[in-house]
Amino acid sequence: MDRRDVMGLLGKLEPGNRSTGQALHRPLLVLWAIGQAVRGMPRLQRWSDVSAAVGPLIARYGGGSNYREAALHPFWALRGNDLWEVEGAEELSLTSEGRRPRLSSLDSLNPLAGLPEPVYERLVKDPELAPWAVGTLLLRFFTPAPAGLLEDLGLTGLMAGREATALRPLMGETFPDRRAIADTYGGNRVRGITPLGDGILTVFSDEKGPYADGRIPETNWIAYTGDGLSGDQQLVGGNKSMAVYQEQQRALRYWHRPYGGEWAFETWAVIVQRWLRWGTGEDGRKRKEYVWVLAPVLSPLRETWPSAVLQALAEDDGRLHDETLHATLAAGVDSGNLQLDNRERYRRLAKAARVREESRTRRSSLTTVERFLRSTTAREAVLLRSDGRCENPTCLGHPLERTDADAPLLEVDHVKDLARGGPDIPESMIALCPNCHALKTRGRGRRELQQVLLAEALRRHKEFLR
Repeated sequence: MDRRDVMGLLGKLEPGNRSTGQALHRPLLVLWAIGQAVRGMPRLQRWSDVSAAVGPLIARYGGGSNYREAALHPFWALRGNDLWEVEGAEELSLTSEGRRPRLSSLDSLNPLAGLPEPVYERLVKDPELAPWAVGTLLLRFFTPAPAGLLEDLGLTGLMAGREATALRPLMGETFPDRRAIADTYGGNRVRGITPLGDGILTVFSDEKGPYADGRIPETNWIAYTGDGLSGDQQLVGGNKSMAVYQEQQRALRYWHRPYGGEWAFETWAVIVQRWLRWGTGEDGRKRKEYVWVLAPVLSPLRETWPSAVLQALAEDDGRLHDETLHATLAAGVDSGNLQLDNRERYRRLAKAARVREESRTRRSSLTTVERFLRSTTAREAVLLRSDGRCENPTCLGHPLERTDADAPLLEVDHVKDLARGGPDIPESMIALCPNCHALKTRGRGRRELQQVLLAEALRRHKEFLR
């Protein structure tokens, strides 16, 4: 048994569910057993000793009440996770339902139990595995860790300052392909939204892939397209997992592969918003797709997150920002209406953007993100109007340059920043090559250029409406 095997077993561990929330009996017993292993205690211990030690822990940190009943559940059920064995289990007398042994039978036989020998030996012999395992269980089930938990488990020395650094993979690790990642850390080799073997959710973004994922302009945040290649995306599978992480404000891993490069574990991230907007599926047809806004963080521990991220999480009410309704009702741009010529399509997109702008009444600290995502119809209109060329009439750069994916190398910009009151409509927006965008934003003559660009955007807009 190697590291990946042990972490794979831990990754499949799930808490029980009950009306008052998750039952954390099993994770607590595993953590206690790991603490016993790293301190050199015997692998197998009597039921009486385990229940006396673990029962109070479950009552304190797992929501149990009766100590012995609380300890009985994981002592028996954890066998199904291949993380626990009970000697002489077949000799125990079971309840009428046959789900668990009777307390009287356990007390009478007082069997030995503990981690399976291969798991125990690997934890003892591998100095990096035990803190990795503990850090993973804490992150999945006890974040933030309750005061006194590590001390009561006998894990304070093992985890001192290592709750995040003990986790693997480390940020910055690279692999040539998804197969190599799965061979090292487990997990699925194909899906875009999937846990690694340790059970922590991970998203993969391939620059050559079918989705237009990437950093949101003027921020370090990421717009990540949801699960589903064709047809309207649904809140199932990976998208459902993302919704759970958004609700619980948990950190996930973000992997990225640049065009022609290797996969890299780029950053931890938390979900600060969820959008539904029109996109294009792998079959070339319009469809509704989820966009998850990911805010990068240094570690999965909340106390390390920047104030801007914490503020965004405080503002996020978990609702779905649905831009498809406005685009459909205002402009008639839907999955069944693909026969419009460019000018008619531009007119409808511009109308949709105007209706959306008029309905927007509040300013948010997430203005930059909302500008990028809310203006889907306006951005599409501007790109349609540009015909793949930089719209700066004095462009001296590369107005026809294209990306590796054969898309125009253009950046849609609000001539007057949305954050400063600029409208989110095509006549105030312009498509620029990176060079002209930099001149408009940081150039010495930017104020004069902004006036030129504003006039040009309005001229092109009127021309397209004729």
